Amino acid sequence: MKVTEDISPPALSNSIQKITTGSSSAFPLRMYFGHHKCATGWIDNILREICLHMGLTFKIVHQPYSFEKYGTVGPLPEKEGIQFLSYINTNIKYTQDLKIHKAFHVVRDPRDIVVSAYFSHLHSLKAPTWNELNDLRDNLQKLSKEEGLFYELDYLREQFEEMAAWDYEQDHILELKMEDLSTDPLGMFERILKFLDMFDEKEWRGIGKKARSLRLKMNRLNYKGRKYMPGGLPMIPVPKRPVHQMPRFALEEITEKLSFKKLAGGRKKGEENIKSHYRKGVHGDWKNHFNDEHINYFKVHYNDLLIQLGYEFNDKW
Repeated sequence: MKVTEDISPPALSNSIQKITTGSSSAFPLRMYFGHHKCATGWIDNILREICLHMGLTFKIVHQPYSFEKYGTVGPLPEKEGIQFLSYINTNIKYTQDLKIHKAFHVVRDPRDIVVSAYFSHLHSLKAPTWNELNDLRDNLQKLSKEEGLFYELDYLREQFEEMAAWDYEQDHILELKMEDLSTDPLGMFERILKFLDMFDEKEWRGIGKKARSLRLKMNRLNYKGRKYMPGGLPMIPVPKRPVHQMPRFALEEITEKLSFKKLAGGRKKGEENIKSHYRKGVHGDWKNHFNDEHINYFKVHYNDLLIQLGYEFNDKW
């Protein structure tokens, strides 16, 4: 498989976000495939800002209810004029009829997914459209942490099966690990945009840089307040002039604005706040929470997935 071996701020949005209407045949479909508790909310926030600045249409879909009227994800981009689609609870069976596109797919150490899901479902996750969350939280509140982790291990079975079923050998999809993204956001998003043919290699300076920055900001202003206006009209009537490639200086501003430290209220990675959706921001945290019984359970049920994703080479961990 092609998941990178390089070595988080996890978050999950449960509302569909469509930032503009209309489409552009000049810009081919781009996609992000993710999984619950693999930093989907953080990644989506960065992608949303990139698309706002570039003047591209962007939408997030979650579960089948998000594309129920189409049956699969395939028809949605063309039907709704979407240029960048984010599918954050990826199930490969709903992607088979997608037209030609380029994408990236992000996974995370499944053991850390379990721990992150436990604290998120117990304390921090806010998802008004996810009705199941209230029952899930009520159940976890009745259990000890040890029991709660077992509960999550069982609850996440379907997601782990979906991750195992994914085709990791698709040339048009860049395979990445969340650990890499959270360690070097600017470098990794530069790599993503280059793969997607969305990165501007030019070194912008002086007046040219100011002019390009203004154009990007005007695209973003074009959307400002749109959701509050009748007919989806912009609150501020500035022209939108799509930019098909993102300069590094603008990408750096976005990743800095959405860094873990700023999203976590000034905390550094490793400083834990269990009530925050940006709880800790480090990988390998499962070692602080799994006991021998959790480890044995994981080896029996999910060790093959760890090997498939490249997090382990055998069961001797």
